[in-house]
Amino acid sequence: MDVDISAISSILVALGIGGIIGGYFQNLLGKNREIEIQVRNLNTGKYQSTLIFMRCVLEPNAVRQFYISDPVFNKLRDTVDVQKYAKDKLIEFYYNSMLYSSDEILKKIKEFINAPTESAFMEVAIAMRKDLWKTKTKLNVDSLSLN
Repeated sequence: MDVDISAISSILVALGIGGIIGGYFQNLLGKNREIEIQVRNLNTGKYQSTLIFMRCVLEPNAVRQFYISDPVFNKLRDTVDVQKYAKDKLIEFYYNSMLYSSDEILKKIKEFINAPTESAFMEVAIAMRKDLWKTKTKLNVDSLSLN
């Protein structure tokens, strides 16, 4: 039995290089997944805050139902002041979110700022849900609305 040393060494080298390349891509994909999870967690917090401020624009009397770590906001008692402050926060979020939110979210938030309604609120929430989970949803405004 004749053993071809050059063929065996070529196979071993190919397996070694393939293993290194495979390990590199596996590591790269793992890091990308970790970054994706971190970004999703950051966006979740931002989106939750935005939805709370949107609720306060729609229902300023419901402000005490939410925990809001904004000391200025917590001192407001007049519903007009609550609505104005919440809307100002939404405008601030809108401009900041131009860096990371999808086109759909920006469009829906702008629509809500210009005409705050329960329906517009639900449209923003659905767009945020799609953005966070990168999935299609069968939910619509009517299926989410409590009214």
